[in-house]
Amino acid sequence: MTQNTKLNRRTRSGFTLLEVVISLGLMGMLIGMVFRVAQSSIMLSQTVVEEQQVTMERSAFFNLLKNHFEQIPGNAVMRLETTEISSGRKLFTLTFQNVPMSFNWGETPMTAEALELATVEQRDGFIDVVLRFYDVKILEDSTSTGDPEAEPVAEITLIDDLSMCECDVIDGRTLEQLSYWDNNSKLPLQVKLYCLFEPSANIVQQTFWVTPKENPEVLMRQIMQRNPGGPQETPGGAEPPEDGGGTNPPDIEIKPGTPTPQPPNGGGRGGSGAGGGLPPGVVPGR
Repeated sequence: MTQNTKLNRRTRSGFTLLEVVISLGLMGMLIGMVFRVAQSSIMLSQTVVEEQQVTMERSAFFNLLKNHFEQIPGNAVMRLETTEISSGRKLFTLTFQNVPMSFNWGETPMTAEALELATVEQRDGFIDVVLRFYDVKILEDSTSTGDPEAEPVAEITLIDDLSMCECDVIDGRTLEQLSYWDNNSKLPLQVKLYCLFEPSANIVQQTFWVTPKENPEVLMRQIMQRNPGGPQETPGGAEPPEDGGGTNPPDIEIKPGTPTPQPPNGGGRGGSGAGGGLPPGVVPGR
């Protein structure tokens, strides 16, 4: 009897198989919940970082265009061309010339004579905004006829995977909104950019002011018209006299052995000599 009681006590002091299974299940559920919470936190942080990167990329894109339009010189030439593709969307090409810009391509410093800001449709249907650099002039201006068949020396993608990107300009004289611009002697007042970054998002409109500046070519032409003769120069490169008189008298050369002319004595009483003086050895009054 005593031995059976001891065996029962020993048996009751352990865990049953059901209790072990339930405890393992609860532990697995707890570990799974902790893992899911940690994974959700990691995914949320990654999403926030990606959204920040996208926002910074878009802000840098708009800031680049803003600084570019503000620094356009007065003699710059701008042209906007818009074409409609089969999908019903519009692609634009905005060309700039006489806008100084230096860049490095393959560790080689280069200067762009012309720039193109254009939209390109990809195979997946999305639109990329690219910037092309030309080392020759491609538009006609006051100094060149341009080479429209020239190929760009470099091309970079500023922003990609857009659902839509269109460009319009505002004419400062009529305040009319146009999808094209071909006036080489005048710049538009504003440039408007319409971007749709995601199909379900709203269209983002960005307006860039083109700061009006004096055309240096027109300024030099006005200066030449006001002073057509330019600065006067004397023959031989000699400077004109300051007193407004004639030319300077020639230098007098005295040869060795020639007597130096003497001034007349007695208040201008002279003899018959060519110099008006008395011959040597003659005493006046005799």
